[in-house]
Amino acid sequence: MLYRVIRRAALLLVFAVCGICGCGQTGSDPLLFPEVHFTVFPAGQATFRVSALSSGGASYTSVIGQQFTTAAAFEFVLENAGPGFRGVFEVDPTTSDQITVILSVICGGGQTQVSDATGPGKPTAIVSIPFVAAAPCNPGAPPPDTGVPPPPSSPEVRFDICAPLPSATTCSTTTIDQSFGVLFTGSLGDPFTSHLTSGSTPAIYFYQSPQQNINAVFTRAPLTGMLLAAQLLINGEINQTRASTGNVIISEDL
Repeated sequence: MLYRVIRRAALLLVFAVCGICGCGQTGSDPLLFPEVHFTVFPAGQATFRVSALSSGGASYTSVIGQQFTTAAAFEFVLENAGPGFRGVFEVDPTTSDQITVILSVICGGGQTQVSDATGPGKPTAIVSIPFVAAAPCNPGAPPPDTGVPPPPSSPEVRFDICAPLPSATTCSTTTIDQSFGVLFTGSLGDPFTSHLTSGSTPAIYFYQSPQQNINAVFTRAPLTGMLLAAQLLINGEINQTRASTGNVIISEDL
């Protein structure tokens, strides 16, 4: 018990320092990875499912086939992952639901974007950036396109972020029963690398290839006295669920 208290305090100190100094990749000569956002914009309210989501080294299988209903921008964020990046999102063609998907790859102060949208007779939006041309996220050469999805991420580390309704204490990224568009800031990483982030609810983060343990802190921005909730899933299984009006702290050994 004492170990967990000390570790939680240490996490808050590290992330506070990161917020002041701007922590990022660590190590003697680290490989810099871009921050990758798949943002789904509904036309009003829409239900969609994820048919594929992958980086150059892994497929994020826990969301494949999963269905989400949203009334605001919904972000799927890849951290610590290398190119290429691909996502396939679908709506039910028997409904009037429509979505636009923007894939943004942010690196070295620059950004590359592509987009696609569903429409009448077109229920699928496909976005792909096979290679990040700009330094410092250029790994040297484009990976070969084999047409075969990469293997599942192992372990697959996923954080679901949502905001409960004012009358509730829990929420889910999959349903309409949540507060949309709640801003938050955060940091997530392992003992060797940390990533600062900011976003709005709902959002799902994947952290590729963590070492030893995974740590995260998420906080409403600004603090309002209302709850923010985060759930850690490892290989598709719920590991921890936390909610707080202050810092939502998650730490798990792998």
